[in-house]
Amino acid sequence: MFEADIREIQDELMDIYRDLHRHPEPGYFEKRSSELIAEYLRSCGLEVMTGVAITGVVGVLDSGRPGKTLMLRADMDCLRVQELTGCDFASQEPGLMHACGHDTHMTMLLGAAKILSMHREVFDGRIKFVFQPSEEGIIPEAEEMVRAAGYNGNGGAGFMIQQGVLDDVDAVLIMHNQPSIPVGSVQIARRDACASSDVFDISIVGKGGHGARPQEAIDPVPAVGELIGAIHLIPSREVSCLQDCVMSIGTLDTPGSVWNAVAEKACLTGGYRTFSDEVRSHITARIPEIAEGIARAHRCTAATVITPGYSPCINDTDMALQLSDICSDLLGAEHVELTDIPAMTSEDAGEYLSRVPGVFYWLGSGDPEHALHNPNFLPDPDTIPTGVRVHVHTAVNMLKLMNNI
Repeated sequence: MFEADIREIQDELMDIYRDLHRHPEPGYFEKRSSELIAEYLRSCGLEVMTGVAITGVVGVLDSGRPGKTLMLRADMDCLRVQELTGCDFASQEPGLMHACGHDTHMTMLLGAAKILSMHREVFDGRIKFVFQPSEEGIIPEAEEMVRAAGYNGNGGAGFMIQQGVLDDVDAVLIMHNQPSIPVGSVQIARRDACASSDVFDISIVGKGGHGARPQEAIDPVPAVGELIGAIHLIPSREVSCLQDCVMSIGTLDTPGSVWNAVAEKACLTGGYRTFSDEVRSHITARIPEIAEGIARAHRCTAATVITPGYSPCINDTDMALQLSDICSDLLGAEHVELTDIPAMTSEDAGEYLSRVPGVFYWLGSGDPEHALHNPNFLPDPDTIPTGVRVHVHTAVNMLKLMNNI
């Protein structure tokens, strides 16, 4: 039913995609993108709300018949990456790039909105198309603006929720492109889709001095060395082997010091990822305890700051199975992977999934040479019509299941 319509708008969608790719915008500065989205949704006859969570856009497609409300989400922000693809529609904004494919997400969801607006007779209830800012997190330039608007979280999903985007929603489906998966295929986690992500920043303070006379100083570096080993032991010695948990230390520094001095201070930052709230709480409590204990043993003091990040994306198991069946009917069972192996990457879609049933899943974008966030990443063009097709079929069929038709 929809194939001819999708083919008819394919060139139109590719023009939108190339335009969005040329003009990437970071979180909470997606003004041009949101204006384009709002105008397109209005042209499709949707009820449109703008300025949600500063730059977010919500389009509502009402069938005119009673039924459930299904939400579909696309993220809008780009990354601070200098594009190296060399394509003829490369980013015109220095140091900014859609290296995570959010330009494809916006385009595919716009295409789905247009197709479904042409066929309101095929579903009952409502479909809410949510275009969300700042999935990649708040950039420093936006911090003051976001706090002034009354939001104290991280990614844009929480801000959208705070502004009521989920208040009338019964379920959500969130698609994200994945270059390691071939075009025309999807991967669906049965339950654990993406991990939580929290950040720690630890400073160990001693007493600086001359490197030739360490007995007159208090060296924080040995304390940090011991702390590194202790932190890396948490997943294997304090977390059950049946739980997924990743701990990483990303930076290590002795600010202001030189090679022939005993540093006054040593600092490290890192993060931890898991799917368990219990594990997450345990690590959040243990890192400062361990840091303070080791610092004290080395005659130093410790200061730890834990910055809560994104919640895990936990799929509704029943919906994941239903989505797998729907996609198998559309794409063929050989192109659908229902997996129990989670991704340890993080996504703020977990904020939605913690409140209403839903599924976060991966759509193949066919660039296995370049991972997401790579400056050479460029999705296969067939990703877009495939994504529109998947959005349309999953929305229609999921609503049928939700409405018990």
